[in-house]
Amino acid sequence: MRDVRDILGFELRDRCFMQAAVAKKAGLTEQQLSDVVKKRRKLDANEMFSICKVIGVTPDALFAAAQDSA
Repeated sequence: MRDVRDILGFELRDRCFMQAAVAKKAGLTEQQLSDVVKKRRKLDANEMFSICKVIGVTPDALFAAAQDSA
């Protein structure tokens, strides 16, 4: 099973989102989002919900994609 942070990184790249813009709209710094995507930092549940809202993906979809890629 892949980590949800891997799937989040794929979603950001595949949808051509700028991490700085997503981070700002989600209430994070660009460094915090970068650290999450690079798995240097844990993803807080509240942060996940905020990021998902910004990029238009449900947390359930991230978890399902992580399980499907096992």
